[in-house]
Amino acid sequence: MLKLLKNKQIQRLPKRSLLGFTKLFKYEKIIKFQDKIVLSIYMPPFPGKAFDRYLEAAILSKTGKLTPSTVNFAITHRCNYNCWHCGATPKKGEDLSLSLIKDTIKKFQDMGTSIFAITGGEPLLREDLPEIIKSIDDRSSVFMFTTGYGLTEEKAKELKKAGLFGLMISLDHYTPEIHDKLRGFKGAYKNATDAVKIAQKAGLYVGISSLITREIIQKNEILKFLELAQNLQVQEAMMIEPHPTGKLLESDESMLTPEERKQFINFHKWANRKRKYPRVSSFSFIESGESLGCTAGYSYLYIDAEGNIRPCDFSPLLRFGNIKKEKIEDIWKRLSTTFNKPRSFCFVLGNYKTIRERSKDRKTYTPEQSVQVCKNCPSGKIPLFYRKFGVR
Repeated sequence: MLKLLKNKQIQRLPKRSLLGFTKLFKYEKIIKFQDKIVLSIYMPPFPGKAFDRYLEAAILSKTGKLTPSTVNFAITHRCNYNCWHCGATPKKGEDLSLSLIKDTIKKFQDMGTSIFAITGGEPLLREDLPEIIKSIDDRSSVFMFTTGYGLTEEKAKELKKAGLFGLMISLDHYTPEIHDKLRGFKGAYKNATDAVKIAQKAGLYVGISSLITREIIQKNEILKFLELAQNLQVQEAMMIEPHPTGKLLESDESMLTPEERKQFINFHKWANRKRKYPRVSSFSFIESGESLGCTAGYSYLYIDAEGNIRPCDFSPLLRFGNIKKEKIEDIWKRLSTTFNKPRSFCFVLGNYKTIRERSKDRKTYTPEQSVQVCKNCPSGKIPLFYRKFGVR
């Protein structure tokens, strides 16, 4: 932490903010991985150009100059699974071309992007995946979200060499049969656990990503997911609560209650104080006012497999433009002007009923309609991270 506080970007903070900077990570577990320090899955590893750029963007945000620091990029529709909660775009149509993907990556890097998360569909199904990752230079860190399907030792080594820092592998249950059922694919659990071992052998940062349902919380079974992560010896257990998107768009009963969310957040805090367990990263805590908050559209965006830019992965009814039809700079201006403040609660969870009910037949809004709908969604309080950087 002392080395971190000597970082040139952090030292630019006012003394009052600098003294409170370490408090931001009170409920995080700082991970030393190889020659890097990982403060949060939502920040690039330290030290490096990507980390400096991330902080630079946070510092500039108080002036109103917003940067798309994090880009989640779905590079394919294709997936062999049929997950019960899937929020990705339908598995149809052609994938975006390699040239368009590489051009889009370059433009976002030039705009200041410091984190790319490669997703899908199943990104491993693209044969040119190593070339895509290789096109991202050291101004940005690169993560991948995957089911683990198709990961071989040779491919893992190739991805590591291309510049991939780490990957999150989906594991939605500690029981193989239940995970396979939830993923709609026999052998999904074995694919995931095999992928964990392969990725570890290749020297990649590895985490598992799990959807924590109301039933799991009510039965007090969250610890079993953390014990699974511990047994697999991964660095991180990412835990996500259900969101009203994709197959869960109409499933209000699947959403956590305020009390269940509080239990989930308390688990995050408790687990990260226990040295024997891997780091826990729960969306519910990280998107709260105690941490980074929700930065959908503010410093974060999602590009779906059709090229539509959305505020985040969980907002399928909203689109602010398409990279095949419009300049990225123009789309970002439209998006960031609409989302001009970070939030202390998930934008989608806080506003999905309004967004959903105003969409006739659940059709996707046009960019113009998306702007109007989102402008009527209050932003609320500024989260702690951005308050420390002077955002008001």
